Amino acid sequence: MQKEIIAAIDVGSHALRMKLGELRANGDFKEIESFRKVAALGHDTFTNSKISFESVDKVCTILKAFNNTMNDYSVKNYKALATSAIREASNKEYIIDQIRLMTGIEVEVIDNSEEQYLTHKAIKYKMENYEKLVEEGAVILVVGAGSIQITLFKEGRLISSQNVKIGALRIKEVIGCLENNTMDFRRVLDEYINVNLEGLDFFKGDGNFKHFIAVGGEIGMVKKLIGINEAQAYEVITIQQFEKLFNKIINKNTEELLLEYDIKRERAEVLVPSMMLFYKFLKHTKSQDLLIPNISLVDGIIREIFEELNKLSKKDKANADIITNVRIIAEKFQYNKAHIENVEENAIILFDKLKKMHGLENEKILLRCAAILHDIGKFVGLDQNYLHAYNIIRSLEIFGLSKEQMEVIATIVKYHGSDMPFGNDSSLSEKNRVMASKLIAILKLANSLDKSHKQKIVIQTVKLKERELQIKAESQEKTVLEEWDFKIKAVFFQEVFGVTPVLRIKKEIE
Repeated sequence: MQKEIIAAIDVGSHALRMKLGELRANGDFKEIESFRKVAALGHDTFTNSKISFESVDKVCTILKAFNNTMNDYSVKNYKALATSAIREASNKEYIIDQIRLMTGIEVEVIDNSEEQYLTHKAIKYKMENYEKLVEEGAVILVVGAGSIQITLFKEGRLISSQNVKIGALRIKEVIGCLENNTMDFRRVLDEYINVNLEGLDFFKGDGNFKHFIAVGGEIGMVKKLIGINEAQAYEVITIQQFEKLFNKIINKNTEELLLEYDIKRERAEVLVPSMMLFYKFLKHTKSQDLLIPNISLVDGIIREIFEELNKLSKKDKANADIITNVRIIAEKFQYNKAHIENVEENAIILFDKLKKMHGLENEKILLRCAAILHDIGKFVGLDQNYLHAYNIIRSLEIFGLSKEQMEVIATIVKYHGSDMPFGNDSSLSEKNRVMASKLIAILKLANSLDKSHKQKIVIQTVKLKERELQIKAESQEKTVLEEWDFKIKAVFFQEVFGVTPVLRIKKEIE
């Protein structure tokens, strides 16, 4: 890839942003133009559940200007993404269609997990010492207009990532009407935030994290009010600096902030709830300062464009974070660790040995997630536990996986252990149905090899010979149950792949 002018657009809940610049072969980005235009779409969605066409007109006016700028620079590669305001709007399909027709810009609505993945991608790229920070223990708090994401790292491993729909603009739209109706709005705000943060993993622990990384939520405005104006990869605010400003403004209403500080109304309205959110988390850590990377979602979009142009796949580290997160979720549902690890190992062996047959690659992460989560429905009830698991998984957000991918994982789990026929499942696209059927067939076999949950069987070789899939294994125990279940599960595998699985076990029974 040679130098290329690209553009990244974020259709956010509070504003629209675009960065346009030169993307170089090594991934470096030289900014040429940068824009931030206010359009509070979140005001419509968070109060009325739909976006007005007056707001659409304003958005389209801004995007037309963005498009004109892109045309001036002959931009061919761009990516425009929309977040929570459009994502949660009941009329989002109409909005996206109107934007396309009126501006010529194709806007893609992304899930929260995809949004956070891109934001973290930007953090990793901008902070050169990122790996050292997460190795020493770090909290990353992203405060958006509609929600917050709290991600925890210890010893370089992601241990938790959770999202709560309590962003700064959403707070303002939901309870902002009380600001002028009570003498103690700070207490009301504090109570509202506390009740919405109940149950987070972060507050159940001891807060023993060395670093606190703060993103979004008007943290840039906080820097300016403190007097930090440098443009480094990231800046540092001490907890004393933050507390001093926090105590100074916490009891001021929007009008008082406008009179005292040179800030725009739309930023003054969300400054106090933003700072209170950051303060809640900061006070529960051992960190003495806030690390503030100079990034936004558009920086993550730029990295995504670079990786797509260079056909780069997700790094192993990103997949490792996903698997760690999934294991943590499974533990909450009191999973059988030994059984799950055995099924996952069997599934990986079969997937890797059958690559020429199934033609899949990046989908292995979905199979591994399904293997780890396939029994969590038993926490709810043993009868039809696969249906309980399906409903649980569909409700989950896993950092780095889209809603569509979560639907595939849920579907794999739903059909892996049941006699329900897997056909034209309406929840999946035709392409995903074919892919899911292959992964279901593999998981069925992998699970059958540990039917007794006693890890009796160890796979030795997997070979495809003529129309047979020959699996040779060893065992030191009787495997009647496993062999019986394997034959049953082999039927679906044969339907999907057109070959017959055959299990041969070398037994060493005294």
